[in-house]
Amino acid sequence: MPNHVAVIGAGLAAVSLCAALRAGGFTGRLTMVGDEPCHPYDRPPLSKQFLAGESDAAQISLQPAEWYLAQGIDVRLGVPVAAFDAGTGRVELANGSALVADVLVLATGGRARRLTVPGGQSATVLRTRADAEALRDRLSPGVRVLIAGAGLIGAEVAATATRHGCHVTLVDPSPLPMEHAIGPHAARALHAQHAAHGVTVVSGGVRAIEPGRVALSTGASVSADTDTDADAVVDGDRDVDVDVVVAGIGIVPNVELAEDAGLDVDNGVLVDSEMRTTSAPNVYAIGDIARVSGTPHRSEHWDNARRTAESAARAILGQPPEPRRAPWFWTDRYGTHLEMAGLYDPDAEAVARGDIEGGAGSVFYVRDRLCVGAVSLDRPLDIRAAQRLIDRRIPLDTARLADEGVDLHRLLVARA
Repeated sequence: MPNHVAVIGAGLAAVSLCAALRAGGFTGRLTMVGDEPCHPYDRPPLSKQFLAGESDAAQISLQPAEWYLAQGIDVRLGVPVAAFDAGTGRVELANGSALVADVLVLATGGRARRLTVPGGQSATVLRTRADAEALRDRLSPGVRVLIAGAGLIGAEVAATATRHGCHVTLVDPSPLPMEHAIGPHAARALHAQHAAHGVTVVSGGVRAIEPGRVALSTGASVSADTDTDADAVVDGDRDVDVDVVVAGIGIVPNVELAEDAGLDVDNGVLVDSEMRTTSAPNVYAIGDIARVSGTPHRSEHWDNARRTAESAARAILGQPPEPRRAPWFWTDRYGTHLEMAGLYDPDAEAVARGDIEGGAGSVFYVRDRLCVGAVSLDRPLDIRAAQRLIDRRIPLDTARLADEGVDLHRLLVARA
């Protein structure tokens, strides 16, 4: 059992690790260092309830300030880490102070990716609470907002901006954003919601940003005409007059500290199944920056931050790892709740329950009689069942899976 664990980073992964260590019986020193001046907060509400003005800073805090005192966590906020030494466990802070720990845990997360086109650095991004506060102050009825990127963040910001009464243009190079992650059925249902709520949807990209104007390279744009219930389609490059430009094109993992310390980095800090870095046995990496060696991708979802933190805590405590569970994420927009469990497999059989493109239903992706992924709109109980089907590797009869008259819980008993 180490005497001192230091966590570099102060987001969900860091807080989850500290909680898991204390719950697991760790009584040693526990230090958490974060570069933002406020206590850790939950990020998903930033593009939804917080941006809409429905929740405040206290409501999105992961824990009240008293919790850290009660848990005996030395929280150092607003102090970036300048460097660390993986061999000695020494951490140098930007204010000139330092600390030494037996175990270091990297939970540095990521920063918003910027547009690389001319003027791209001027676009607003949404990653921090301060970003959300600044953007919220600019959203009001009649404001013209252009959002580059129709993934989770961009689409959620578009939905929230319409609630503020903004005129929204949503630009993405893919004609069906998120299809690669959730499959075509759910992607069509989600993407169609934008035009239905008055958003101009552009299939294309941003060429340049100037004050008050954005140059677009467009294949086509579709906007809902609320008077005639018809779609207007425009082809070709054009300029759009705007008041606010938002870039929602993903994040860049903050791996620079790890690189400077000589750790193995390749699209993330490389770790083993217990989140221990492959290059330093006393250093772990969790959350957005971690990539398990041998797997092709990192995961940037809320649930992954929590789970990788719990895995690292068990390893630090010398406890056996828990079985791997199906990944899971969700998104909310226009009053619709989507959840995804497992992974979308384009070669798997798509088995539908309900009518997902009609607004409420699920699609299960089945390969060799095993569920490998499932996506639902407004049917979260289907996803709870899907998670167990995936985790337990229960063989399925796809005809029964598609039959709404068959309770999904009856399928949770494995059959030959």
